[in-house]
Amino acid sequence: MRPFSILPIALLAVLLTSLPSRPYAQENTPGLIRAIGTDSSSIENAFYLWTTFDNDFSPYHWVYLYGEGLFALDKELGLEVDFPDLLTYTPLGKYPLALGPTGLYLRYEPFHSGSWDSETAGSLAFQAGGAYARPLGPYRYLGSSFTLKLLGGYRWGKFFVQGNYAYQGGIDPQSLSVWQADNACGLSLGGPFTIQMEADLYAVTAPFQDSSWTFTPQVAFQEGEWLVEFGESFNDHPAGETQVLVARAF
Repeated sequence: MRPFSILPIALLAVLLTSLPSRPYAQENTPGLIRAIGTDSSSIENAFYLWTTFDNDFSPYHWVYLYGEGLFALDKELGLEVDFPDLLTYTPLGKYPLALGPTGLYLRYEPFHSGSWDSETAGSLAFQAGGAYARPLGPYRYLGSSFTLKLLGGYRWGKFFVQGNYAYQGGIDPQSLSVWQADNACGLSLGGPFTIQMEADLYAVTAPFQDSSWTFTPQVAFQEGEWLVEFGESFNDHPAGETQVLVARAF
């Protein structure tokens, strides 16, 4: 039985998208369309909503809605805020409610070259921070953690690659400690459409040991400040997943 999750502060997305652009945002981004599960390494002002639901034939299904904001503090410095989810299990009303982790991360981008208009472009960034969650009985892995992450990407014309490599360390005894590698490659089809392939690898080291992978073909549509991306995940577990990402720069 898997959790059913709804973002309790989804209205904040509407407020954030109405804010004026900060003066320090990178105007010459390297032209890398982020993958659903692989963050772009650029410093920008943007808000993301990401929803995932399984599509297998089991009697229980789940929906996950996740919100994230990225705010430019300077040309090389940004702040990422991960908003908490309201968690419960299906059937609804049978189990208590809990808040998912609230995260705060500082991003530093020391290397940046090129722009949308250049033939080649890329960036490299480092990110560190932590997430807080109050442990609650039915949610056995819910707890606080810290994360160290390396983000990078490079583009040659219409083809580009991106990667995120991270370690999440559990602070509470039940929190997962995980090594993670997210890799994506994309190709612009001209106009607003881009296709991408993403492979995500996970290795849990505590409080137990496990590893898993996910492969997700994706199609992205970007028009102005809006990005909409659809993906279908295939992994080493029986259930597949349909994923949708909606993003807006501001």
